[in-house]
Amino acid sequence: MQGIKIICSLLFLFPMASHAFDVTLKLKGFNQEQEQKIFKAIKLIKKVVLSPEFKEAVISKSFNNEFTYKDNAGLTNEEIYQKILEGRELVGRNTEANGIMDLELVLYRDDSSNTIGYTYPKISHVYINEKFLNKFEPYQVANNLFHEWLHKIGFDHSVEKTPEREHSVPYALGYIVKDIAKGISQDIAQL
Repeated sequence: MQGIKIICSLLFLFPMASHAFDVTLKLKGFNQEQEQKIFKAIKLIKKVVLSPEFKEAVISKSFNNEFTYKDNAGLTNEEIYQKILEGRELVGRNTEANGIMDLELVLYRDDSSNTIGYTYPKISHVYINEKFLNKFEPYQVANNLFHEWLHKIGFDHSVEKTPEREHSVPYALGYIVKDIAKGISQDIAQL
C-alpha cells in the first residue's frame, strides 16, 4: 500500500464562468493506474460544476412537483448550487468557504459489498471500494466522488433504498454530474 500522497491542486477556470472551482486531493492506498482514473474523474467534475448545464440542472431539479430536492437541508435549489461553489466542508483541514472541493480518499476492498464508497459525518476522508473503482469509467467515478463530497458539505440521504432517496442532494447531483461528465467523455473520445 502506498503512503499518503498529497496532490497539488490545479486551478481550473471555465472561460464563461464568473467562479473558480478547485479540487485538492489526498490519496491513500491507490496504485498509479487508479490515481490516473481519479485525476480524470476530478477533471470531469471541475468541467461539469462550472458548466452552464450543471447550474441549470441543479436549479431546475424538481421533486413532488416542486423545484426542490429530498433531504435538502432546508435550502432552495439556488442555495444548494451556491453551497457547492463555496466548497465549505464541515470537517477537515479547511472548513472555510474557499471554492475548493477538498477530498481525502482512502482505498479499501470489499468484494462482498455493493457499496461503492462511503463516509461518516465526523471524519474528513471518504472510503472508495477498489472493486468498483477498477471497473468504473472516470465519469462513473466522478458520480461517486461528487456524491460522497456532498455529504462532506452537509447533505444526507436515507440509508434505506426508497424511491425518494434518488431525489436527495447526494444522489440526484451525483447522477447529474455523471450524465454531463459522460457527455464530455464521449465528446473527447470523438476528437
